[in-house]
Amino acid sequence: MTASVAEHIEKLGGVASSSQLKEAGYAPGVIEYAFSSGKIDRLTRGVYCSLDVLDDEFAAVTMRWPKCILSHGTALYLLGLSDRVPGNLSVSVPRDYNPRELRRTHPDMRIHRESDKLYGLGKTTVKDPMGVIVPTYDAERSIADIIQERAKGTVNPQLVRDAIVGYFRKGDRDLPKLAKMCEALGVRDELQTYLEVLE
Repeated sequence: MTASVAEHIEKLGGVASSSQLKEAGYAPGVIEYAFSSGKIDRLTRGVYCSLDVLDDEFAAVTMRWPKCILSHGTALYLLGLSDRVPGNLSVSVPRDYNPRELRRTHPDMRIHRESDKLYGLGKTTVKDPMGVIVPTYDAERSIADIIQERAKGTVNPQLVRDAIVGYFRKGDRDLPKLAKMCEALGVRDELQTYLEVLE
């Protein structure tokens, strides 16, 4: 093993799960020694990081609970479609997933349980503010999610407006894909209303 644990974590973008480190050939004792001797830091249980990675909740949650996809307002923020820093993260998980430990660790988190048909639809990855690559929903899925939340009355209307206006300013917007996402989430008519207002 030529690279130290710290160097290997650095190579992975500054954050690594203990299973990633074990797969790379580092024994648990070696990882623990690197941590206790101050060469690496621990973001959360089973997730280690370089010393220059500050408290990165986006990476900590998605690495400790790999079924979590950052979604809704959190995804809009990471995609640059909202400038509201999420006070509480929003994540999507499969409907049959038991989020008990996640809720215990993050009582304020908004957890959206999704059907097999919807979970993972539009999944992509982005760099979070610390430069770590995290799983999130793409712009079209996130807009559809937020329109659905608006239809239920569970989201700030200003956030919806800002996100949709921001989306229409994007050079790489994909309206057919957005229409498909809204169709899948049952909010095609609501999208039409927003399109008419924006024209």
